Amino acid sequence: MGYKSLEARMKPTVYGVGCLGGNLDLKSTINGKLCKIHNLWRKMIERCYSEKVHERCPTYTGCYVSDEFKDYSKWREWYDNYQYKQDDWQLDKDLLIKGNKIYSEETCVFLPREINVALTKSNKTRGDKLIGVCFNKQYKKFESRASLGAGNQQSLGYYDNEYDAYLAYKEAKEAYLKELADKYKGMLDPRAYEELYNYTVDIDD
Repeated sequence: MGYKSLEARMKPTVYGVGCLGGNLDLKSTINGKLCKIHNLWRKMIERCYSEKVHERCPTYTGCYVSDEFKDYSKWREWYDNYQYKQDDWQLDKDLLIKGNKIYSEETCVFLPREINVALTKSNKTRGDKLIGVCFNKQYKKFESRASLGAGNQQSLGYYDNEYDAYLAYKEAKEAYLKELADKYKGMLDPRAYEELYNYTVDIDD
C-alpha cells in the first residue's frame, strides 16, 4: 500500500525545500518514529536551511543541497546503493572538495567518526593564529598542537615563530591522516582514500 499520495509526497515540506519524492512505498517513519536513514537525510537539509543551525554553527551558512538530494526517494536510492559505509559512519561533504558547500552525489562520502573528527577544524577557538598554533604565555613561545587520535590535543613543541609551529602541525597532521587512510583502506570510498592519503594542510585552512 502506498504511503501518501504522489502529489503530497512532492511538496517541499522539509525546511521548504525537501520532499519525500516519488517512491510511494518508501516510509519516513517506523512505528511512529523517524527512521534512521530519513533522519540522516533530514539533518542534512536542516544544516543547510535552518537559521537556528546557522546561528549555532556559522560554517553551514551558504551550504545547500542538490536537487537530487532534496528528494528523499532519490537520496534513499543513492544511500542504499552506496557501498562504502557502516551503520555508525558519518556523512561528509568536505573531503573530496576542500571548502565545498554542496551536498550531492558527486561530493558526499561516508567516513568513520575517527576520520571525520580528525578533519574537523576549530575556527572558533583558534582565533587569529595559523592552524594548529597558539601562543603560550607561560613560555612566551608559539605552541604547535594537534588532535592525533588520543582524545585531547597534544603539544607538538614550542617555537620562536608562528610559521615554524604551523609547519610542525602540518607535518604531524598529514602523517596522521595517512595513517587513518591506510587503517581504513578497502573500506573507504576509493575517492575518499585518495584524498585522505594525499591530504594537504594549507596555511589558510
